Amino acid sequence: MNITVLGATGGTGRLVVAQLLARRHSVRAAVRKPKKASSLGTDLVAFDLTSATPDDFAELFAGTDAVINAAATSSMMKRQADLVDRAGVIAAIEAAATLGVKRWIQVSMMGSGESGRVPVYLRATGQAKHAADTHLATAGMTWTVIRPPWLTDGPGAGTISVGERLPEGSLTRTDLAAVAVECLEASSTYDRMLEVTSGDLPVAEALRSLT
Repeated sequence: MNITVLGATGGTGRLVVAQLLARRHSVRAAVRKPKKASSLGTDLVAFDLTSATPDDFAELFAGTDAVINAAATSSMMKRQADLVDRAGVIAAIEAAATLGVKRWIQVSMMGSGESGRVPVYLRATGQAKHAADTHLATAGMTWTVIRPPWLTDGPGAGTISVGERLPEGSLTRTDLAAVAVECLEASSTYDRMLEVTSGDLPVAEALRSLT
C-alpha cells in the first residue's frame, strides 16, 4: 500500500513511518525540511500544512492509497492551533479527497470537542482538532479518528483499550503508532471516532473486538 504520512518528523509520526516500513509499505513522508529528515529512510516531500498550494498537494498525494495524519502544532496558542490543526488539516483532507485518496487515518486528542475533558491550556488545540475531525467525517473517504490521552515516550506494551469513550489514562507513542498502522485495513475501525488508552488486549485483537 502507498501511504503518505503527515507530521512525519514528530514524536508519533516518526514511529508511524518506522512501523509502516517494517511492514513493507511504500511510505511518503511530508516534512518541512527534507535535509534534516533523511534518517526517516523513506521518500521525503517538502511540505508545509500552513502554506501548501494545490500543486504541493498534488505532488504529495500522487499515487497515495491512504494518509496517516500525525501532524500537530507544538504551540498552545489558538492562532497556531487554528492554522495547523484546523485549517491546514482541513485543506489537506479536501485535497486528498479531490485527488482520489480513499483512506484517511487521523491522530487527534482525547476529549476534543468537550472542553470539560481537556486541560484549559489545550482547549484551543482540542477545538481545532475537533473541527478537523468532524470535517473528515464528511469528506467522502473511508476515515478513522484516533483520540489518544496523555502520550508518553519509551517502548510500547503492545496492548490497549479502545472504544468510543474511555476513562482518562495514558498511552505510549509507540502503541499509538501501532494503532494507526493497524487501523489501515481493520474494517472495524472504518468511519469511526475512537478513544484509545493503554490496556490489556493486543492492538489487533482490541481493534477486531469493536462492534
